[in-house]
Amino acid sequence: MNGSDWTTYLNNLSGYVQEQDKRIQELTQKLEQLQSNLNEQKTNRIEKIEYKFDQLKIENLNGTLHIGMSPQDMEDFSMPGQSLPQVTQPFKQQLVSELSNFVEQEGPALIRNLSEEYARKIDKPYQGILLQDIIKQLPSRIAFYEKKAADEKIGSNDSALREYISSHIKEEIHHSLTVYMQSLKEEKT
Repeated sequence: MNGSDWTTYLNNLSGYVQEQDKRIQELTQKLEQLQSNLNEQKTNRIEKIEYKFDQLKIENLNGTLHIGMSPQDMEDFSMPGQSLPQVTQPFKQQLVSELSNFVEQEGPALIRNLSEEYARKIDKPYQGILLQDIIKQLPSRIAFYEKKAADEKIGSNDSALREYISSHIKEEIHHSLTVYMQSLKEEKT
């Protein structure tokens, strides 16, 4: 190689290095811009989540027993602008207490009889879970039947209203436990 060849080679190499340096600077600027955009968007926003329960596959049936409702008839009972008829708080507390006592006293025998009828063994801890779940739902079910009683014009006095709500909830508990035991038997087979 003579001197002019080296000069040409070094000029070409210098131009190539300058192009690479320019490209590195551009990429560095883009990276910094992306990082600043990412820092600005740190919060994740979930606009809307839609559940399609009819598309769920159930492989294991356990969990919460919801008395009085099935997936086919679940509705939102709280309508804007409508309020439930107000019953005195001591009345509700007394009714919750009475129904809780009913569940605690009659529930174990009911579960035992249904488990024998449907050939499904329910152990005591699981029986306790079922009964506690029912007791937790009593206030909402009382409110539901209060509204229903008002719609049907039932309950001119506390005793009639108490009997209406109590009998419907007791029937509902029996029906729900029966359906639950049937579903366990079907799952077993």
